[in-house]
Amino acid sequence: MRAASGGAAAGRERGRGGCGGRRGRLGAIPCFLRRPGGSRGGLGRRCRGGAALAFGAALGVLAPLGVAWAQVGLYPDEIERLDVISIEEDGRDLVAINAVGDSRPRVRLEVDEPVVFRECSGRICVVLTDRRALGVSVSGIFQEARFRIAERAPDRALVSQRLALVATPHRLLGFVAEHGRWVEEGLTPGESIEAVRIGAAVAAAATNRRALGLAPNTARFASLPLQLKESLESFAADDTLATLRTDRRSLVFSGPRGTWTARRRDGS
Repeated sequence: MRAASGGAAAGRERGRGGCGGRRGRLGAIPCFLRRPGGSRGGLGRRCRGGAALAFGAALGVLAPLGVAWAQVGLYPDEIERLDVISIEEDGRDLVAINAVGDSRPRVRLEVDEPVVFRECSGRICVVLTDRRALGVSVSGIFQEARFRIAERAPDRALVSQRLALVATPHRLLGFVAEHGRWVEEGLTPGESIEAVRIGAAVAAAATNRRALGLAPNTARFASLPLQLKESLESFAADDTLATLRTDRRSLVFSGPRGTWTARRRDGS
């Protein structure tokens, strides 16, 4: 009876003090989460070896997760879709106010310079007048791109969270929030812009000769020539992809990569 009683006591002791955990109101408590100097004096000592193994195993699991966490932003991209910059007028001055910094860049309009378009989205604002395109982001000051003498000033721009597009008869202008400046792509003689599209992190245009794409982390347009007599059928932009479909091919521009890929519609 003594042996049986001792075996039962040992079983109870293992249930209380083994590294499987001490059972309480919330269930089993892992050894490595218990205080070594707890009220049950022998309990911490008994679990110390098992705790080291368990804690090491936990670190082994969390270490690779820590690497992944270091590569992922604290907030999802959807948060960046909130407008964090706006423009207010102060007489002839345009003042940019943003929610992520204390700077308030401003620019003064010229005498009799009317504003024909103004829009803010995400991290950038774009203003068009009859003389120039003005862009500003949360990380910089106002940047301008003046329209040329023979260049008809557009009355509209496409503005997304990180990019903006302005199309004129002579060139395509893009504003990149990351760099806070304008980039441009001139059109060749006889070339005309047929359509422009924009997504949260991609901007693209189709001319009668090529496809043009702009990504948030690039400082130039990526170009892909169209084939002779290749006609445009559809054109769309999602958050990070622009898809252009012609009568022969499917062209896809990737914002993260900043490149075009082409595939024939017949699968070859």
